[in-house]
Amino acid sequence: MRKKYLSAALIGRFQPFHLGHLEFIRQILSENSEVILIIGSSQANFTPHNPFTAGERTRMIKDSLIESKIPMEKVTIIHIMDDENNYRWFSNLKSFAPPFNVLYTGNVFIKLLLENEQILLREPKFIRKELYNGSNIRKLLAANDPQWKNLVPNAVKKIILELNGSERIRKLRTSWEDSPFRHLKE
Repeated sequence: MRKKYLSAALIGRFQPFHLGHLEFIRQILSENSEVILIIGSSQANFTPHNPFTAGERTRMIKDSLIESKIPMEKVTIIHIMDDENNYRWFSNLKSFAPPFNVLYTGNVFIKLLLENEQILLREPKFIRKELYNGSNIRKLLAANDPQWKNLVPNAVKKIILELNGSERIRKLRTSWEDSPFRHLKE
């Protein structure tokens, strides 16, 4: 039996929250007492790469967890903005998050940033990564391909439909070059 850690964190942009993320959370809670979900790039929204706001992403996550009967007393959701100083980013993250001693990430850049930190890095077990990833889902949404609906929890499907997310992403993709913000990091 694996050791249960006091607290673990998972960072992601969740653009949008999908069934792969939901599986990660189940994995983490099977190995740890609680999970801190960190919505990264929380300042980013209404771009082709980050179409949803931090508030919309929070709602997607919370509604999906409730729908999936994941005990919310074991989940904390926080937001963290990007920092132009990558080295300082983790210090900022720690100041916003409750204490945690393990971070789940598959991101090579995050692993590089944290290799000298006193934190255990674990890689989540990816399921069908070619399907369950935000880029693929946003591409399907932009193409108005109904396959996206099979890749997200029902709660997320409901929110995206309510927000007219397919249309939003399509418009963002076609108008981004004319945007006064296109020079900013997506």
